[in-house]
Amino acid sequence: MTEPAAPANILKWVNEQYPRPALDPVWLRDCCSWIASSYSLSPTEFPQFSSNVTSQFLQSSFADSTLPNTGLPQNIRTIKRARLTGLPCLVEIRAISDIGISAFSLMNVRQNRMDRADLAGLIREDEEDAEEDEGPVPKYPRGMLRLELSDGFTTVEAVEYRAIPQLELGVTPLGYKVRVGQSLCVVLIESGC
Repeated sequence: MTEPAAPANILKWVNEQYPRPALDPVWLRDCCSWIASSYSLSPTEFPQFSSNVTSQFLQSSFADSTLPNTGLPQNIRTIKRARLTGLPCLVEIRAISDIGISAFSLMNVRQNRMDRADLAGLIREDEEDAEEDEGPVPKYPRGMLRLELSDGFTTVEAVEYRAIPQLELGVTPLGYKVRVGQSLCVVLIESGC
């Protein structure tokens, strides 16, 4: 016997909030069942229930929670110049790097951050004084970010042409979700040099 589908009010709400990529109905059904049993919530308690669905969806891997070929255009890697049209598409960041700062500078900051983390593990009893002596954890310098974005099935590399303040190297976690609207896309193909 098959389990019932996700509640109609939740399904309608999800399709309105997240039209692209489309959620996998099996994943949504299982998510709703898990929320109902774990939090003792009913889909009729809409604000709390929908908040939990959103949380689970945004923390999931799109490869698990969405349907193939419902997000980014399948031919996006072959398009030379185009404008993404239609409904906004939610994508997840699979990789992030800064191509506007030298690798040497990034490596030095990374090493300083690792050294700081190692020392923090050694100094426990007088933590407040140690923090005052060391100062804040060094931030990565900010140039231009290169991102690998995915709808769960189609992956594309992107470069920001203007800084997006919500994205920060060393802070933004992989899997972070970004809504891509109508954007001009230019695909740069490497030459055979």
